Amino acid sequence: MATAAPPVPEPDDMDCSVCHEQYVQPKLLPCGHLLCHHCLLSWLQSQDQALCPLCRCAIVDPEERGQKSWQDVADGFPTDLAMADLVGAHRLLKQSHSCICGEATATCLCLTCGDLFCESCRKIHLKMKVSKNHTVEDLTSLTADKVAGSQHAACAVHADKTTELFCPTHGESICHLCATSRHRNCPEVKDMEEKVKDARAVLAELAVTLTEGEARLDKAIQQLDAHLAETEKQTKKAVAEIEAVCARLEKSVQDCRHRLNQLAHSACSDVKEAVTETKTCLLQRRGKLTSHKHVVQRVQEAKNRDTVSTMTPVMQTRVGNLDCSVTLPSGAKDISKVTVVIDAKAVTRIEKVLSGLGQTKVMSADFDFVLVPVLSFHDNHGENIVLSNNKQTAERRGSDWDDGIVVASQPMMTNMLYEVSH
Repeated sequence: MATAAPPVPEPDDMDCSVCHEQYVQPKLLPCGHLLCHHCLLSWLQSQDQALCPLCRCAIVDPEERGQKSWQDVADGFPTDLAMADLVGAHRLLKQSHSCICGEATATCLCLTCGDLFCESCRKIHLKMKVSKNHTVEDLTSLTADKVAGSQHAACAVHADKTTELFCPTHGESICHLCATSRHRNCPEVKDMEEKVKDARAVLAELAVTLTEGEARLDKAIQQLDAHLAETEKQTKKAVAEIEAVCARLEKSVQDCRHRLNQLAHSACSDVKEAVTETKTCLLQRRGKLTSHKHVVQRVQEAKNRDTVSTMTPVMQTRVGNLDCSVTLPSGAKDISKVTVVIDAKAVTRIEKVLSGLGQTKVMSADFDFVLVPVLSFHDNHGENIVLSNNKQTAERRGSDWDDGIVVASQPMMTNMLYEVSH
């Protein structure tokens, strides 16, 4: 399924929400938002709860927090290399630079070799045999996206070489010289273009998964909004009926009106609260999908091949851990419509039966999506078991024992798939 290309972030979109400056080593949080590495660390150290400053989603699981320092937590989040490339390119374009000759202000940038030139040096550069085919553009016409895409990473071993190959065995981007020396015994060394092509295909699938998840959550949220509107309508109807009955009464009508209005509003308030809480849950999860979708699309459109290659497995893992299905808290199954029913015959006997007048009628609400209780694992588990993802994922770590046992805190449903990693 084709998707529209995401817009290149505007300068304001490159600002950290904590320091309000452009990102420095932007870290990707579980909710999909970004914070500078140093801002994330200071934020975690200054808060009682590790919550995202933008959406208030948990940044770190409480159990994992007890095993790590805040420094380790901040270091453990992946860096959004696509955003880092864009920020670096934007800073480059905003700064005043000198030509490599050191005698004039640079007016253009060579996208091939990355050098800055004045007009005189530009002409010389394009006349030289080794650089006559280079692409040189005016600084005023360049965009951050284009500059970021032109930057090719230098080989970690041979600084004067660019990475044109990728070694799956070691997970490294390498130059041709490394391929014939340090990696000559590796079973498979791929061309970087092939690696990037495969990575972009994976990113396209991730984007589709997130888009479909967004659509399902949007549908569920729309149904909850409709249910809220219907509940409000029923509230108004109930109050109108109560007012009509109370108009026929004399002295005792005021007490009756007060009691019945309280009954109607109280009953509807419970429904509103349940629906609102459920909607908030869905909105948070949808926010996570949207944030990760933006990251995936940004990486997908990134021109830097190393960025695409490095970020793809990170986003595969992250999207794999996200819940793209429409699953609601267990309490959501109790959401019901409320209707106040008044016995018309009782109106004629109102003075005798006033104390018992009025009742609420509860009807089950119809939804197109399945309400599935969230499964979580019990706190009691072996030392070789680690719980994560709000106790929804159990993973067996290295141990002398081959077997591990985890116990669900709720009964498992039939025909339902649960994740236990090992």
